[in-house]
Amino acid sequence: MPSRWAVVKFRAWCGKYCLDTFVRYDSWSIQMNIRIYLLAIVTFSCGIARADVQSETACYVYVPRDSSSKPVKFALRTYVDKDLKKEIGAFVQYHASKEIIPLVFTKYVRTETDSPNLGNYEISRVEIVDKKIAGEYVFIQSGAGIAQGKYVVYTKSKTGKHITFMYTGDNDADCKIVN
Repeated sequence: MPSRWAVVKFRAWCGKYCLDTFVRYDSWSIQMNIRIYLLAIVTFSCGIARADVQSETACYVYVPRDSSSKPVKFALRTYVDKDLKKEIGAFVQYHASKEIIPLVFTKYVRTETDSPNLGNYEISRVEIVDKKIAGEYVFIQSGAGIAQGKYVVYTKSKTGKHITFMYTGDNDADCKIVN
């Protein structure tokens, strides 16, 4: 589309016939712009996606062997797309901390050896701190889904140290996500 200065200069040079042509051209371009905007609005409004997302919270605790140290607790929050039946996000938050540590899903392994209906599995997730992998959480369920068969093995990336956290159950009063 020509600049306003060029249109004014051209109108002065060519007279009434050119002026009518430019008026028609300007109204045509405005109509085309309106059509393009309407097409874009219709296209993008139809493409809005919606998913049913379910969140679950599970709590775990590590009790040190020496009685002088306090137990370490954390809450795991996972988000699952109900339609796809896939995890879309997860994070952990340690007790009495406001910091949320994002987790990235890495793998799922079924660990059933005797009976395929027990629901035994291992889910591996890595934690991301300052845009780097700081550790790995392996969530393990064995023993037909009973509480005693759920635990987490955490491995710190820098030291390779392993810590085992036990599942505390659904009725843990300390199991809260703090905003």
